[in-house]
Amino acid sequence: MAQTTTSTLSGGTRTENLASWAANLKFSDLSEDVIQKTKDFFVDWLGCTIAGRHHPAVSAIARFASQMGPSSGKSELVDGSLNFTTSPAFASLVNGASSHVVEQDDLHNRSIMHPATVIYPAALAVAQDVGATGEEFIAACVVGYEVGCRVGEFLGKSHYERFHSTATGGVIGVAAATAHLLKLDAAQTLSAIGTAGTQAAGLWQFLMDATHSKQVHTGKACFDGIFAAYTARDGLLGTKDILEGPRAMGVALVPGTTNPEAIDQNLGTDYEVLRSSFKWHASCRHTHPSADALLKLMDKNGVAFEDIESVTTRTYQAALNVLGMTGRGETVHQSKFSMGFVLAVVAKKGQAMITDFTEDDLEDSSLREFQKRVNMELDPEIDRAFPEKWQGTVIVTTKSGKTFTESVEFAKGDPELPLTRDEIERKAHTLAAYGGFTDTGKVNQLIERAWNLEKEKNVDGFVF
Repeated sequence: MAQTTTSTLSGGTRTENLASWAANLKFSDLSEDVIQKTKDFFVDWLGCTIAGRHHPAVSAIARFASQMGPSSGKSELVDGSLNFTTSPAFASLVNGASSHVVEQDDLHNRSIMHPATVIYPAALAVAQDVGATGEEFIAACVVGYEVGCRVGEFLGKSHYERFHSTATGGVIGVAAATAHLLKLDAAQTLSAIGTAGTQAAGLWQFLMDATHSKQVHTGKACFDGIFAAYTARDGLLGTKDILEGPRAMGVALVPGTTNPEAIDQNLGTDYEVLRSSFKWHASCRHTHPSADALLKLMDKNGVAFEDIESVTTRTYQAALNVLGMTGRGETVHQSKFSMGFVLAVVAKKGQAMITDFTEDDLEDSSLREFQKRVNMELDPEIDRAFPEKWQGTVIVTTKSGKTFTESVEFAKGDPELPLTRDEIERKAHTLAAYGGFTDTGKVNQLIERAWNLEKEKNVDGFVF
């Protein structure tokens, strides 16, 4: 297939180049692997969304949407038990919050953000509103991934120390995906990006007190990005250089250095959706390299949970920053951000799937004792490779005095170790069951539709 190239404007900024590319991308420009991967992540996202539907944050946001949003809109909630349709902004607000609850939505390594949890809920809701085809929906999602992830890469590691990049980069990706579905031109798309960027927010403080801001981050990124694009269509002007301007995001939100080339280099040849990772474990992605290394070590050396005296995990600074904020982990969600608790679960259960984190586990004294015997250390070499590579090393000392070491370069689910279609389907079924949806026939029906998404005349009916 033909490849799109960067449309270089005379004297144009990198952001203008990105907006021009986003406005002009066509489904026919996409290679088969890009199309397939976009569908893979859509199935993954659907499962995550129904799994999170009963969380208190989602219930509160859904109630707000039912009270404040229109009840006559065309956009659907993935949780069909809520039984109402509304506008794209309010539908995506709920679906975006729900899909980020169980910590199994995808992760784009280089941008340190979760694109699926903001791009799919917004694009699905808008596509339903405008009657877009499956092809148009796929193209819009590719645009959303590309723009959002490139913004995240531009903002970089030092931005991530203070801000949740899924929210700050995500809102701009949503604006671009929505603009594409609304068929906005390059100037209107640039305006939407500008309005989205001035709303970008998302702070890490919630990790310290086990509150629900993470779900607000994703839901509001969807809502605000949709607002930015719809108002751009109707004449609202957004700033033209929201990324690199003298009072723009790069200056205001990045205490260190930015990566300007990430904004528009290799557009149309280096697709970000191909660089995103599935999450196999139901925990913060920063725990995954160490979890995989520990599982590998135990299997290779015949080490059992009861044999382990201590674990040292060598990791990168961003993991220390994020995982160091949760303390003991007092809730199921917060426990997924504790390296010690996650490795305790992995060591005892041989996995860390969604059903392996429960209220009973929080009271399990053997898990809590193991958690205390896990230490994190900075590994300068691993840190230098991050975020291009999310690596981990674990050092286990047994009660008999033996020491074992294991490292992983790629975690299960990374582009280098992707999930198979069968694993994606099994994961979706597990997620649906966790969310209380047991109609396996309906789950299979929705998955089959997703695998053939480019043939769909519309994207209505992706409801459990």
